[in-house]
Amino acid sequence: MDTSAASSEACANCSAAIMRGQNYCPICGQKTPTPRLTLHEIGVEFVHALAHVDRSALSLIWQLLIRPGVVARDYVAGRRKRYFGPFAFLVVTVAFTSAVIAISGFQAVTADAPNQLASFLQQHVNLLFFVDVPLLAAACRLMGIREPYNYAEYLVLTSYSGGLHTLFYAFVVIPVWYVLRSDTVLLTRLFYATLPIGPLYLAYGMYQFLPGRRFSSAIKGLFASLLTQAATQGLVSLIGYFFL
Repeated sequence: MDTSAASSEACANCSAAIMRGQNYCPICGQKTPTPRLTLHEIGVEFVHALAHVDRSALSLIWQLLIRPGVVARDYVAGRRKRYFGPFAFLVVTVAFTSAVIAISGFQAVTADAPNQLASFLQQHVNLLFFVDVPLLAAACRLMGIREPYNYAEYLVLTSYSGGLHTLFYAFVVIPVWYVLRSDTVLLTRLFYATLPIGPLYLAYGMYQFLPGRRFSSAIKGLFASLLTQAATQGLVSLIGYFFL
């Protein structure tokens, strides 16, 4: 009897039989054998997740910079193995940016006078990032009422775009503020200069995401972003009115 193909061990993840010579589990795909966890192993996994071509964080961020609508459309169409999930991406980016805001002391929420609501939102700025995404998806759905996508599918687009927008705060807005924080006049000018970036980015995403006339799709994205900004500001003002 040939024992060369006999099972030599079981997968540590799913307990499936691993045949001699197999480097990956045929059931769950985990690499075998599983080495003892060390700092070296953690470093290798981190670099792999960050920079590996297939499903890497850097690859996804680059793709979202140049073709956010294509990434969202691929994910909606079922080509999901090649990308990080949009909702996991949003959670990770919001957590990272919220930590950067807390550590740097960046004032993400401003008010004419100090109040409890502004203080609460500053401490829980992640809530603003998260609330913005479903509101933006609703606005996109409203603007694209005749388009073939439902609300959940617009959530894919707004989660990807919202996640990248939070990274823009972490890697561009906050570092610039930190360097120029003593020059309030220049910071004010830069603040107003960055305001159109979010609406224009979503317009670009909708331009790629929706079928048909591209210019019309971009206009829908632009108006959806402006509508969301107004709705968010109105919601915050309403909460402040009732609770303060």
